Amino acid sequence: MSEIEEVQEQMKADMEAIKEQMTIMMKAMMSMRKMMEVNAATVVVASTITELDPTHPPSFNQVYHLASDKVGQGSKALGSTGGPHFV
Repeated sequence: MSEIEEVQEQMKADMEAIKEQMTIMMKAMMSMRKMMEVNAATVVVASTITELDPTHPPSFNQVYHLASDKVGQGSKALGSTGGPHFV
């Protein structure tokens, strides 16, 4: 096989590899797009619920407030005297 034919064969192989990589990337992008659409739909539903009942905070705020309340009680919950801690 001549040098030109070898180069052409290598180029064909490279092009096939690039096509496969592009296919994988397109599938990944389509998957990301679907996830973004689902997330957008979730935001719309949450916003609609909040508009219907604005007195009910979103669940993530409830979790945050519960966690910060527990953190704020730290020394009392552990029975600390409030004095300095020496090791």
